[in-house]
Amino acid sequence: MKLRDKQFWLYEAVIIICAAISMVVLWANHLLFHILFGVAFCSLFFIGGIMAWKLYKGNQWWKLAGYMLLVTTVILVIVLFGFVWDWHDIGGRPADLPPDAGTYITKNELVGILTLLWIIIAPILSCVISYITKLIIKYHIGEKTHH
Repeated sequence: MKLRDKQFWLYEAVIIICAAISMVVLWANHLLFHILFGVAFCSLFFIGGIMAWKLYKGNQWWKLAGYMLLVTTVILVIVLFGFVWDWHDIGGRPADLPPDAGTYITKNELVGILTLLWIIIAPILSCVISYITKLIIKYHIGEKTHH
């Protein structure tokens, strides 16, 4: 399937819409941080969607969901463990943190939290995106063949 295909762009539109809706529903409290996080989240699914579409052979929607989940998870793991994870963390309190600061999250705890959220959200979101895309493409193709 080519990237110029109209079905591909319908698929990418569904990806962006579903990713944006899930991001808004889950993280609507802190505006600036979540706008940046939302852009990264939507970009991850957009890039992962392109790669999954190239692997997908057009058989079943659940295969597309599996490819998208696999590709986006690999990209996320590479980014988190390559750029965020602190490989030299010994588990102590950071030296630059003032003693009166009560709670804090280390980089490694942040990676753990993001990974846990990913394990919960990504499979559901991948299946929803793929199923909605299947319905839209089926309706879109079915409508064109009857005219």
